[in-house]
Amino acid sequence: MMLLCWASTQIHAQAVTFYPTIAPIIYTQCSTCHHPGENTPFSLMSYSDVAKRADFIWQVISDRYMPPWKPDTAYRHFCHERVLTAQQIQLIKQWIDSGKPEGKPDTAVEKKYLARLIHHTRYDRTPDLTIRMAHPYLLKGDNKERFVFVKIPFEIDSPGNVEAVEFVANNLRYIHHVNYAIYPAVAGVDIHQGGEPATLDEDGPAAFQQFDPYLKGNVQMIHYGGWIPGTSYESFPGDIGFVLPRKGVAILTFHFAPSPVDTVVTAALHFFFKRTPIRRNIETISIGSGGIGNIMPPLLILPNQVDSFEVTAQTTKDISLLYVWPHMHLLGKSFKAFAVTPAADTIPLIYIPQWDFSWQDLYRFRHLIYLPKGSTVHVIGVYDNTDQNPRNPFHPPQIIFGDNNELMKTTDEMLTLILLYVDYQPGDENMPICETP
Repeated sequence: MMLLCWASTQIHAQAVTFYPTIAPIIYTQCSTCHHPGENTPFSLMSYSDVAKRADFIWQVISDRYMPPWKPDTAYRHFCHERVLTAQQIQLIKQWIDSGKPEGKPDTAVEKKYLARLIHHTRYDRTPDLTIRMAHPYLLKGDNKERFVFVKIPFEIDSPGNVEAVEFVANNLRYIHHVNYAIYPAVAGVDIHQGGEPATLDEDGPAAFQQFDPYLKGNVQMIHYGGWIPGTSYESFPGDIGFVLPRKGVAILTFHFAPSPVDTVVTAALHFFFKRTPIRRNIETISIGSGGIGNIMPPLLILPNQVDSFEVTAQTTKDISLLYVWPHMHLLGKSFKAFAVTPAADTIPLIYIPQWDFSWQDLYRFRHLIYLPKGSTVHVIGVYDNTDQNPRNPFHPPQIIFGDNNELMKTTDEMLTLILLYVDYQPGDENMPICETP
């Protein structure tokens, strides 16, 4: 009898409970996507949310389908990788096998990990400034793709040193991607002029006049960023970032995927400011479709084939990379980017062996990546235009085009790598840039 009691005590002592063991794993690796307002089928914000779906959660984490992290971690590591360790997976299995005990609820855990999501942000604090669309956009449920321009004016008391910027929307399901460009106010132009969304091929020239003072080269763009499925936010360490002017506009370009139902979309940009000055301005360059370099062979993907294409670009000065932002469409099979320096050193940038259109991101390096002047960046995309590709939009397969047109349909193709960088300074190679999660 004493032996049985001792064994029972040992088993109880080793029991894994939701609090305090499982909750931090779920909240850091799952809840960041699985919360209200995101393009996910359910939320994982509480013990009950997780417990009632525990068997399903086990199924998708045991085969590494979730959490979604597509880059090969053996090729290059990035900040905040959504990857469960073998120990974390084992702990979740122990918790499920032992009956999913809750343990002692701890509101401090929710406050630590979930407070940001309550404020509709994935960043580590509430925004210092949020600018919103003045008018919601009604996306018609007629299964047509649309390209929509929206101007959001802003005025603040004083310029803001931007530490991070984040795109948010009430409904992400039918947003293929969004690009946003930030401009200072133009002298003599009312920043509040217009404001209604303008749809290409549907609205007349008058609807687009509100964008002319900014898009026709009258002022220098301050920052260029975007959102694609899977993206969280952009953040900049130390004295890196950009200065948001006291008065200006953000111009958002939406690419809406076909929708079968009428959908009302509203969107906003969150800005987070730092107290220290910006001494190094972030710059952006696009390689491939819609950017520099020629894709070779030309991006024409024949039916019933798996084909590889490559585009290269050379650095014209010493730079330090913060982010890489790869992009392909539905036929994408794999994506690889690397740089070769003038000294013939190869620097791996990113490798996604199994491309997934639904899970893309702006991938931030763990430390700045130095590319000396004259380095060649290679971008290689492999495309599967066969019936074996479950995402192929055409059966039987058809010829798919990619012609450097920025307004590409989802059923067209792209091969793009966007780099976010700053001018190099000695010691950048050793500068860590991941903030504490």
